Amino acid sequence: MSSNIVIITGMSGAGKSSAIDVLEDFGFFCMDNVPPAMIEQLVGMIEEHSVEKSAFVIDIRTAKKFGGMEKLRNSLLALKERGINILSIFLDADDDVLYYRYQKTRRAHPLQQEQELEKAIQKERSIMNQLKGSCDYTLDTSTMDMKEMKEAIISIIHNRGYKLPPMRVEIESFSYNQGIPHDANLIFDVRFLPNPYYYENLAELTGMDREVQEYLETFPGMEKYFQAVLNLCKMTIEGFAGSGRNSVKIAVGCTGGRHRSVYIAERLYKALKSPDLKLSIDHREQKKHRNGSEI
Repeated sequence: MSSNIVIITGMSGAGKSSAIDVLEDFGFFCMDNVPPAMIEQLVGMIEEHSVEKSAFVIDIRTAKKFGGMEKLRNSLLALKERGINILSIFLDADDDVLYYRYQKTRRAHPLQQEQELEKAIQKERSIMNQLKGSCDYTLDTSTMDMKEMKEAIISIIHNRGYKLPPMRVEIESFSYNQGIPHDANLIFDVRFLPNPYYYENLAELTGMDREVQEYLETFPGMEKYFQAVLNLCKMTIEGFAGSGRNSVKIAVGCTGGRHRSVYIAERLYKALKSPDLKLSIDHREQKKHRNGSEI
């Protein structure tokens, strides 16, 4: 199996940590602060253990102590000559932007122990520019917010042909009596729908039973409401995917989490099913086997 390897490097404060977080969210095995002298050895281990996707961050801290930019540049060239599928991304930003970011976060620059911040940034740039021209991509993050930077990283990875895992979409039904799921991105309250609980022949059934489904489908606005919910879910999933997010949680709630929420959640699961999504469904209250009354 061929390994896909990404090297993230560049100026301190340009967003390397955020970039590696994006890749980790998309299933890459990630390592921060890797010494340049160890790159070839690490790549050999990655291939030996058949790791499909990996990413390493190399910055001025390790380059200064464990082999400089020349060593990293030579290692990248050697790996590419061996046919290794390796992608290098250099993150950059204007000096005044880097200065502002360090001032705002009150963090010390890696070279600031030796001189004041402005001179530390200038010294780092003189060192890192030796590598900049050898990288496959240079990404200027000066005017980017976090969302834009994530989108740019994902776009680079996608254009390179690296396979990314499908978006994970979790659908959960729940009872308002037992509390709202705090990790949901979308929450739909379906307590306005007619309640099957008040009918003796439906009370002990759930939204997965055909009798309950047929009853709820008699509600005049059901199809219009469901299509609106479905469209909103699709728009949200698409938007999250484009912004570098790789998971969405959709929660549907009713009073007892047994009939209406289960019915809508099941319909969403069937309607959203696609090879491009990794779907899962969880009926929270059904697993708990609650016997409390529904009002």
